[in-house]
Amino acid sequence: MVMRDEILGAKEVAALLKVSTRSITRLAEKGELVGFKVGDLWRFERSDVEAYIEAQKRKQQQKTQQVP
Repeated sequence: MVMRDEILGAKEVAALLKVSTRSITRLAEKGELVGFKVGDLWRFERSDVEAYIEAQKRKQQQKTQQVP
């Protein structure tokens, strides 16, 4: 079996984004950050985390372009 992508834990994603682990689990619970649970632990594919970052950047760019 070939892994499609690198799998990261909530702590690793939190370190990558420089936020708390709780912030990551909240985003996942709300469906804003794509992830999956293994038992009680959240896991994330690196490509999904990168997609989340890009989406947030686009969202911010749209906000700044709307300011008159």
